[in-house]
Amino acid sequence: MEIEEAGNYLQLSFSRAPKKNQEALAQLGKRWVQWLNKHGVSSKIYYLNSSTTTNEQVPEGVESIAKILSVSDDEMLGVSLQFYRDQAHANEVYSKMMQDETCGAIGKEFDGLVTQGKGMITDGFSRLRV
Repeated sequence: MEIEEAGNYLQLSFSRAPKKNQEALAQLGKRWVQWLNKHGVSSKIYYLNSSTTTNEQVPEGVESIAKILSVSDDEMLGVSLQFYRDQAHANEVYSKMMQDETCGAIGKEFDGLVTQGKGMITDGFSRLRV
């Protein structure tokens, strides 16, 4: 499957981590994206640009994600976007993930790098066709 065919279903996940763990998380993220690519998932990982989260830059009536999620000054906020063909594809990949030792090791390492006591925030979205 060409990765370009992916994109009808999006899994979006936010996670917080101490800023000191950014390089380790970047290396881990590369391994995670490679695993997903092998299973036909297009994945991107972004980090919040802290310079865009000051109150004066957030328009009236709009709230900052960092504020809503209570991201502290010594934390970074990451967001992972995973694009699947459809929800069935996401379910298939998740099933493979749960049985894969590499994913288990990545997950365990990830758990040790993120902010303890602050769970990942995630959900799946279907693409709006207009």
